[in-house]
Amino acid sequence: MSAHRAREASESGLLRGIGGIMRPELEDVAGEITAAIRAAIPEYQGSFDGPYGRWMTEGVRQAIALFVDRLGDPAAVSATPTNPRGSAALDGHEVHRRIGRQELHEGRSLDTLQRAYRIGVRVAWRRIMLLGRRSGFSSAVMSQLADRMLALMDELSSVALDGYREAESEPADPVTAARRRLVRLLVCGRPVARDDIEDLARLARWPVPDTVTAIALCPPVWPSSGEVPCDMLADLTGTSPFLLAPGAVTADEAARLQASLVCGPVGVGVPVEPFAAVDSLRLARRVLALAGDGAPPSEVVVWAEERLPELLLQTADVVTAQLRRRLFEPLSDLTDRQRERTIETLRAWLEEQGNAHAMADRLGLHPQTVRYRMRRIEDAFGPRLRDARGRFELEMAVYSLSGDASGGTGSGFVSR
Repeated sequence: MSAHRAREASESGLLRGIGGIMRPELEDVAGEITAAIRAAIPEYQGSFDGPYGRWMTEGVRQAIALFVDRLGDPAAVSATPTNPRGSAALDGHEVHRRIGRQELHEGRSLDTLQRAYRIGVRVAWRRIMLLGRRSGFSSAVMSQLADRMLALMDELSSVALDGYREAESEPADPVTAARRRLVRLLVCGRPVARDDIEDLARLARWPVPDTVTAIALCPPVWPSSGEVPCDMLADLTGTSPFLLAPGAVTADEAARLQASLVCGPVGVGVPVEPFAAVDSLRLARRVLALAGDGAPPSEVVVWAEERLPELLLQTADVVTAQLRRRLFEPLSDLTDRQRERTIETLRAWLEEQGNAHAMADRLGLHPQTVRYRMRRIEDAFGPRLRDARGRFELEMAVYSLSGDASGGTGSGFVSR
């Protein structure tokens, strides 16, 4: 092997090792960049307070992960998957191209987008310098890292700008424009004349059905295997994307949509008249929020029809908070973890009607452990467990907690 090739091999091995050192810090760096962009650019102040924040953070994670991946393999084009919801990973370029498109839909300028990338580079480089000093990197290595970072950020910002300009240059299709106006009019939440809806539906080539069902989506939403079915209306550009489907939605339809739109869980509302579409959308968004709080990771479709009691309780915050405060008073001396386990066991007791073996299977515990926990619950709640109204109240209190089983003060639990 020549001296030149030996040097290249040595440098390549060194950079791979540096990538391994940096990888555990990816999440922290992404958080720093997101916070810096939010603080420095007023246009982003509101955008990060909700679903769009997850969208932008995912783009930052992809960029940092791609940088680290390329230290080991300069030809890498896709970042290590970072999506916490387990969605299919997209090519790193495609992620940033779609971010550029979304920036146009959000109403921001090219200057704003370029400034965000410059801030990202500055924050990431500051962290690399700290890591380099701590790890004793040579000036030659630091120079290589700087060159590679600047080259990657130029590359990704150019891709995002291409996406922005691509969205800018798309011809205005009158049918598409009418469909966008129609879906927003149907869910605007204010009275709309039936004639206005029907006139716009004709322009949109959308036969008005007897009922519609809203489907709330978890952003970012990136169609990957075909367009949204033509019989559905869609608004995928905002921070709370959704669809309106004619009639009821089947489980197969919902699963196909979730897979084709490369998103997290989807929430399905209830069928309503088209002029009440906003009611179905509210339920779809609320049940999607419940899924975010406590649904199993494998549950990709959540149905409002199946979670109506929780939805009812979640909308009566003051009443349910007082109910929890009164009923869970006996647990006030427990630690947060003890309280969480106790309420988890109480819920299993209520749903399995006190069957210790069924509860053990449900909780993944030994039946004797379940019996021990139930003795503590018996001490805490006593006669209320044997009274029909008492059990009903306990069920309401438990289900109103959704994914937050700790019963903390934020859930209306009595302060300790």
